[in-house]
Amino acid sequence: MKRIILLATTIMLVACTKDKKGYSITAETNGFEDGTVVYVNSINQSNRPTIIDSAVIQKQQFELILPVPESNDFNYITFKDNPGNVLFLAENHPIKMTIFKDSLRSSIVKGGNENELFFKYLNMVNNLGKEKIELNTQYQIASKLKEVEKAQKIAAKRQEIDQKEKEFRVELTNNHKTSIVAVMALTDLLNLKAIPAKEAKEKYASLADTLKTTRLGKNLDRLINNAMAIAMQKRIDIGSEAEDFSAPTPNGNVLSLKQSMGKITIIDFWASWCKPCRMENPNVVRVYNKYHDKGLNIIGVSLDKKQEAWTKAIADDQLEWNHVSNLQFWQEPIAKAYGVRSIPATFIIDENGNVIAKNLRGPALEQKISELLGEKAL
Repeated sequence: MKRIILLATTIMLVACTKDKKGYSITAETNGFEDGTVVYVNSINQSNRPTIIDSAVIQKQQFELILPVPESNDFNYITFKDNPGNVLFLAENHPIKMTIFKDSLRSSIVKGGNENELFFKYLNMVNNLGKEKIELNTQYQIASKLKEVEKAQKIAAKRQEIDQKEKEFRVELTNNHKTSIVAVMALTDLLNLKAIPAKEAKEKYASLADTLKTTRLGKNLDRLINNAMAIAMQKRIDIGSEAEDFSAPTPNGNVLSLKQSMGKITIIDFWASWCKPCRMENPNVVRVYNKYHDKGLNIIGVSLDKKQEAWTKAIADDQLEWNHVSNLQFWQEPIAKAYGVRSIPATFIIDENGNVIAKNLRGPALEQKISELLGEKAL
């Protein structure tokens, strides 16, 4: 009889174990008071945050048992009356966390393969980002000190890091076709314009079908479709001939692109109301002043609506090159002809009117102009 009872108990335990579904989060915390409420947040298909569970910190610890996630997605932990969050991937695997109140970004998250891959990706991107910030600082110092060769080497190093970052994302996307992290990496590649929309579409098609029904997968699909539509509308690209145009100057005359061309010409789409444009203008001024005598010309095409705002920005930013605008905002016909959907946007053309580069900013712009008109190019 005892054997029968023991066997029945064993069967019940096994059955309970099989029925147990979901995953757990166990956390050690540092700096939080006992009684602090912890929330687990998800983001629904409408991209809105939703609280899915909560716990209370006791003796610097808390534990949560969560249901099996419908799909792998980013969730995050928040704390009542405390800013910031701890990001993790919902996956059907136990997750352990070490959370620091004074530095939530330094918190440690250990889980299954998805979280391991996600934090590997995050750490790589963050580390490369820090390197780029440091190189940008060095470039600015070298430029101010007129250390041309040093600045060029720094710019080249920055391009190497950009390439390394691109290759890392592409490799991750190619090698982890069932991981939501691949969707994240491919989204970043598209948003950074590191790969063309057509290539992004091909890579998306090769991902697991289960990823395409997730929130992030659907978002990526929309981004790709939008990028493809824009790419189809673009008429001017690297290797094609720049389309000539004519438009009013600030003093009311009409000026054409052909009348403004030099050995190398930058067509600069901008506007007085565009903050990134205004932030980039000092760099463009520096490049123009440095290379104008060697054959660099610029023609600015403004997407302004008001004459006064346009001319004031030209004067305030000391933009001493040619300018034209029809003052039609996003309906500017020149911008439409060149497929410009965001600003600042630049097209670099040679003396024959062929586009040889586009959308270069900061160190990359000076690096390219230096290659074309610098001492080594002469």
